[in-house]
Amino acid sequence: MKKILFSLGILCLFHANAQEQLSLSDAIQIGLERNYNILIEEGNVEVAQNNNNWGEAGRWPTISLNLNQNNNLTDNVKVAFPTATQGQTLANSLNPVVNVNWTIFDGFRVKITKKRLELLQAETEGNASVVIANSLQSIVLGYYLAVLEQERLGEFEKQLDLSRDKYEYIKVKSDLGGAVTTDVLLEEGNYLTDSINFINQQLVFRNSIRDLNVLLAEKDVTKTYIFTDELTIPDEEYTYEDLREQMFHENVDLQKQYITQSLLGQATKLSNADRYPRLSLAASFSENRNSLDLSDAIFFTGSGFSNGPDTRLNSVTDNYTANFTLSYTLFNGGRIKRAIKNAVVNERVGELRVDQLENSLDRDLLSGLDRYNNRRQLFAINARREEAAKTNLDLSEEKFKNGSINSFDYRDVQNNYLSSSILKLQAIYNLINSKIELMRLTGGMIREYNQ
Repeated sequence: MKKILFSLGILCLFHANAQEQLSLSDAIQIGLERNYNILIEEGNVEVAQNNNNWGEAGRWPTISLNLNQNNNLTDNVKVAFPTATQGQTLANSLNPVVNVNWTIFDGFRVKITKKRLELLQAETEGNASVVIANSLQSIVLGYYLAVLEQERLGEFEKQLDLSRDKYEYIKVKSDLGGAVTTDVLLEEGNYLTDSINFINQQLVFRNSIRDLNVLLAEKDVTKTYIFTDELTIPDEEYTYEDLREQMFHENVDLQKQYITQSLLGQATKLSNADRYPRLSLAASFSENRNSLDLSDAIFFTGSGFSNGPDTRLNSVTDNYTANFTLSYTLFNGGRIKRAIKNAVVNERVGELRVDQLENSLDRDLLSGLDRYNNRRQLFAINARREEAAKTNLDLSEEKFKNGSINSFDYRDVQNNYLSSSILKLQAIYNLINSKIELMRLTGGMIREYNQ
């Protein structure tokens, strides 16, 4: 028995060391800064913001510079005709070219594409809002779950302390001849059972902290905390009409679906842009700079042979071009018409998805509100049950000590109090869970916690 007490003491000492205080607001702040899913979506939003500009949409021309440099050495060692140039000639050329390509008109495609880029950015931000809302929900529930398991651990510890006191009391009573061996063995068995329950609950509590550390992107998943926020009992009263109005205005999933539907509308406009002609401009400027070295060449002049000039021969030629192209698709096998028709169908399918989501959210809201009200009633019942069980436990303790009830009856009272306390804690957590669910459906997670 001393070994059991020593082991329990070591486990309690382990949890008492190397802890830091952690409030719910601190956990949310840490999660928003370090949660992997949130950081990934922030990167996606940054990419979408970078792409949302007129240059990406195609409003501005494309300007390119090409630079060619050529070198050519010709050595006429032996010529077929006496009048041909003999010796070496060295030619160098430098040819810079600037090209400008600009689509002046493309069936309003640039304007439509820019609007599409804006919607893509909004959709990416909507995805980020969904991830943030889900992460906030997980962090809040993860924090309260850890608090719940800690509170449960406290109840099991109370049960253990009570069993230990009973066991020590019955041992003293047995030494004085007031109890038999079977009573001692019964209380020892109860004490051992409560010790097992306490140790198992410690494992559950440690696992809940590890899960919270993962949500907070904490590298040390074994890190423990002193939780400064308790399980608070929600007392808000909601009406379906108010919640429904908030949901249709602020639900992040629905808002994202609306943006997706707008994107489908832009896709239809983009398909219609192919019906218009396309006007483009292609302009260029080039300069040819040539240099010729004939100092080592021999030329036939009619009266004899002479050497080439000692200085290089240079020439510069500038070229300017500006070409307009107007193109219009007269027929391409009906591809444009089919693309437009497909875009219209996709837009109609998107409208059905919006209606489907609104319908399912309406159902989820009704179910969530019913669940919240139901759990409020269950909490009130469990709170009254726990209060009655505590009063019964206090009265039964005196009866047990004066011999009015036996160990079996007192153990039933003890277990009943433990069960009612655990159920009350679970009822509080379930009520918090339902409140968070309603907040998630109505867009309240980001409004409440992402300040």
